[in-house]
Amino acid sequence: MMGESKSDSSNDAWRAAEQSGEDMGQLAYLLTLTPAERLIRHERARLAVAAFREAGRKFYGFDPAHPPAIQRSGS
Repeated sequence: MMGESKSDSSNDAWRAAEQSGEDMGQLAYLLTLTPAERLIRHERARLAVAAFREAGRKFYGFDPAHPPAIQRSGS
């Protein structure tokens, strides 16, 4: 926009995100992390998802993300 600095535009975007319910505190925290720290957090989350998925396989006897087809009786 004419006469508006990049900083003003960034502040407006930040406020708009806050007003729409985004957790900007979490984003601000994540931006304080180094790339290596972010990768460590990502790997931990990936391992947690894999563990939850394996628990689902053990509990249900199949992968809940890919349930077996339901067999219907003849019509």
